Amino acid sequence: MSGRMGVKRCPYCSTNLNKGDTRCFSCKRKVGEANKDGIAKKPFDWKGYGMSILATIAFIGFMWWAFFRK
Repeated sequence: MSGRMGVKRCPYCSTNLNKGDTRCFSCKRKVGEANKDGIAKKPFDWKGYGMSILATIAFIGFMWWAFFRK
């Protein structure tokens, strides 16, 4: 795969994409630049990590409110 210039592979569904594509036409997910093996990198999921942090803060706040306040 690395020998084919101008082509990268979607990391989610393994569809061949053009090197300049930023979204897979098959699974509609965002893809990044190709690595040395020709597989596109998965972009960082800011929304997912942000929601995880907010949920953790909300859980800690609830635990404090339910069990540790006086």
